Amino acid sequence: MRRKTDPVLILFFISGFSGLIYESVWSHYLKIFVGHAAYAQTLVLTVFIGGLAVGSWLCARVAERVVNPLRFYAIVEGVIGIIALAFHAIFVAATNWGYDWLLPATCDQASTVCFGQWALAVLLLAPQSILLGTTFPLVVSAVLRLEEGQTGEQVAALYFLNSFGAVLGVLASAFVLIPAVGLPGTLTTAGSINVGIAIVAFMLSKTPPSALVVTPEPVVSQDPLGRRLLVLLLATALLTGLSSFIYEIVWIRMLSFVLGASTHSFEIMLASFILGLALGGLWIRQRIDMIPDAVRFLAIVQLAMGVAAAGTLAVYNGSFDLMAWILSSVSRNEGGFLLFNLSSTAIALLVMLPATFCAGMTLPLITYRLLRSPSGERSIGMVYAVNTLGALLGVAIAVHLLLESVGLRWTLVAGAAIDVALGAVLLMAAPGARASRSRIPVPALVGVAALVVVAIFFDIDPRRSASGVFRNGVAKLAPNEIVLFHRDGKTASVDVLQNPRTLSIRTNGKPDAAIATGEARLPTGDEFTMALLAVLPLGHRPDAQTAAIIGFGSGMSTAIMLGSPNIKRVDTIEIEPAMVEGARKFRPIVERAYTDPRSRIVIDDAKSFFARGRGERYDIVVSEPSNPWVSGVASLFSEEFYRRVSTYMNDGAVLAQWLHTYEMDSETLASILVAVSKTFPDFLVYSSIDSDVVLVARKGGAPGRFDATVLQWPGLQPVLTRLKLTDAEVVRRRAVASWLTLGPYFSGYRAPTNSDYFPFVDQRAGKTRFTRARVDDMIELQSSPIPLLEMFDGSYLPATRRQDVIATTMVDVASTEAWKVRDMVLNETLIREAQPIDNPRQSAARLVRLWGNCTSDLTFEQMIPSLTLLAQTTNPYLDAPTSRGLWKWVSGSACGKKISADERRWVELYQAVGDRNAAGMASTGNAVLQTLKAGPSETSEFVFLATVAGLVCSGEPERARILLEQANTWVRQNFRVVDQRYLVSTINRPRDAANPQICRGTSRS
Repeated sequence: MRRKTDPVLILFFISGFSGLIYESVWSHYLKIFVGHAAYAQTLVLTVFIGGLAVGSWLCARVAERVVNPLRFYAIVEGVIGIIALAFHAIFVAATNWGYDWLLPATCDQASTVCFGQWALAVLLLAPQSILLGTTFPLVVSAVLRLEEGQTGEQVAALYFLNSFGAVLGVLASAFVLIPAVGLPGTLTTAGSINVGIAIVAFMLSKTPPSALVVTPEPVVSQDPLGRRLLVLLLATALLTGLSSFIYEIVWIRMLSFVLGASTHSFEIMLASFILGLALGGLWIRQRIDMIPDAVRFLAIVQLAMGVAAAGTLAVYNGSFDLMAWILSSVSRNEGGFLLFNLSSTAIALLVMLPATFCAGMTLPLITYRLLRSPSGERSIGMVYAVNTLGALLGVAIAVHLLLESVGLRWTLVAGAAIDVALGAVLLMAAPGARASRSRIPVPALVGVAALVVVAIFFDIDPRRSASGVFRNGVAKLAPNEIVLFHRDGKTASVDVLQNPRTLSIRTNGKPDAAIATGEARLPTGDEFTMALLAVLPLGHRPDAQTAAIIGFGSGMSTAIMLGSPNIKRVDTIEIEPAMVEGARKFRPIVERAYTDPRSRIVIDDAKSFFARGRGERYDIVVSEPSNPWVSGVASLFSEEFYRRVSTYMNDGAVLAQWLHTYEMDSETLASILVAVSKTFPDFLVYSSIDSDVVLVARKGGAPGRFDATVLQWPGLQPVLTRLKLTDAEVVRRRAVASWLTLGPYFSGYRAPTNSDYFPFVDQRAGKTRFTRARVDDMIELQSSPIPLLEMFDGSYLPATRRQDVIATTMVDVASTEAWKVRDMVLNETLIREAQPIDNPRQSAARLVRLWGNCTSDLTFEQMIPSLTLLAQTTNPYLDAPTSRGLWKWVSGSACGKKISADERRWVELYQAVGDRNAAGMASTGNAVLQTLKAGPSETSEFVFLATVAGLVCSGEPERARILLEQANTWVRQNFRVVDQRYLVSTINRPRDAANPQICRGTSRS
């Protein structure tokens, strides 16, 4: 049978759906402005939850005087929807004004507290938060007035429906709406829903309902509660809100060690938390009106909630083993990612559900009992108000007091102790307890005992929490790894680990930096990246006097930057204080970062720090934050961030941006690169190691040439000598290409520009981390058998001599191999002394030498594969004069002089490629192609690529395009796809007066 309240219940379910969309999206918006530091996170929650509390309290004060609460609710929903539709435009205009005027004028860069910034944030979010706070009391009043009887069931139903709608809202926002339409589109969707709710609710509210009549609770003689009932239950609502949000803060931090700290993981945790509340409300719905003593039942629920919350410590360590098993069982693909998210939800529910299920019963019980007291209808808003106020206090106490001082374990136990104590007090105050007030009730004793047992015997194992199981599938650190430092900070938990080879620092289980210990040990790849992040911008701006570094890490980049004799100040901005404390374990390697008077370490969000600079400008900005899949970090790789950060750079200042190519696909990388190019249209891409790149851009122009004099500065010598980076050619060789030539290539992926408001990277990076995607485009271009990047770009400069290097990139390995192979061809002694060779490139060099001396029975035709392999191995990595000498020996050798004219074209082609002679490549390559009779092979592919590249560089793009269309004649399927895409993008690259050349590193002679 349909009830009069059913349409209202449906509306409130939909309202819960849109309400959590607002919470999620408004948090995104506000964090864009105030940042992701602990104070900023607290501010966002304070404004949102505080607004809910104020709205509920205001509603409570007028509840009994509202004649038609459903019509009032309709008006509120309509206003919320209209504000949502206009919010994006208001936010952009307000924050632009804030960045440009308010923050520089009213905020101190040295302080993390900026009241002007916070005031603007409050003004942006408070109105709609207050309005949202009125919706629950209004709907409860409307439902109870529309249909009398079963008061408790109606209240519990509303709690359940609103919470369950919120669960769906969280998931829809995170996994559907934001990826599809961005933040503005998501707000528009939610706003449209609220306007629709308002229209329907208004239509349903034509006839005002009668006043609420609730059967009062029978008065018990000598009732121990008496007039204290309101105070006691409101205090319970406040404290249970406080404890619940302590649990939420702690559980999200704990589960981030298991599930990862991505945005999707956080949304899964939030949805799991709210789902527990919803299920608790659903369970109590059919039972609440039959409970004889609501206060006593509430007391038992509080005891159970506290014990269940503390009991999560007993099951938590096992969740690492469960995640390790899951990752070993699923494939690292899109289907596996879906299973990973479902499994993550199951783990989150395993930890959260028992306690949140109990929490979901508390507010319906409190509201139901107070409705049957003299406070009546006013109690609805009062309960909701004090509960949200308690939640606000819980966030502040957990983040700013307990986490840093006592850690995750004892913060969780503190929240559990609040609930157990509440349960004991309620038991002793319940009407049925009057005969035994002199002693503590047995359930309370059991609850206290269980809490003590859990607190004493169960802990969070730091060897598990630091393992990074969500990434590597290993549930526990190896036996030879020692946890030297562990601290639960305000925004993250930090560990410093030592094993026999390295010292590393981790955030929430994710490695951030590693340094090899001991002078004799080979440096880690991280050391090259951290060093080059300082050395490269110094090389492009040697006279720099001020620098800002985003992200402290190990402190190595800061310490190296301070090695410049010209630097007068380095500001290092780190969001988590525990990171700076943990990095002290890397001393004395990073000593300058801590003790040099020119060093200033600032604990703040980078965006907020820069905005409060009051005109502060820098000559160098280095951005090396955490991985973009970590929640909140992707905003430091957005179009808006680069545009804003450029305003804090002097003219001619240099930006160095770290990026990784592991756990990332080409579309995601392209999105970030395009975002950089919107502000810095001409930048260089350097490779520090094969999985890390450093972008170097200059404000107001091209980056220019790297000045090698910085490599001789005394302050840089110790670390550069250890890394064998004192040779200018070694450093310059790490230049991959400029955006001028890479831009058309990566634009071919058609990835949207990463933006704060359309967070493509944030939504995608979690999946690419799981699938272990990897961007190989630049490595493949660097390993092309034709020196494409050198010819078309000119940024990469091959070695002119042998070099002693520590190989951290493919180019290092290939250059060393090229010189070795070249020497084997030219030096017969090396051939005679060589042991049996398994290396095909060196085997090819041996054959070429033997053939050239006529000591081999192989014909030239049989030698072509070996000669081609020799060309592929040497030409891209030897400079033109060195390569010319190699092919001169081949053509002038005893058997080289005897080859026919057709055969000599092959040698001429090899030499033309080595000389970067585009015209020779085009003409000779085309002639050789006409003689090829066999099907596609590695040899024919070499000739094909050489010919197309030569035609493009010779100014014949149409002939090159035609040849590319015939690629299947010479090229196997999917062979050198990246090279072909690069050639196509180069042909299609627009050229103008500022960029007339299509090739920069080519000889046309």
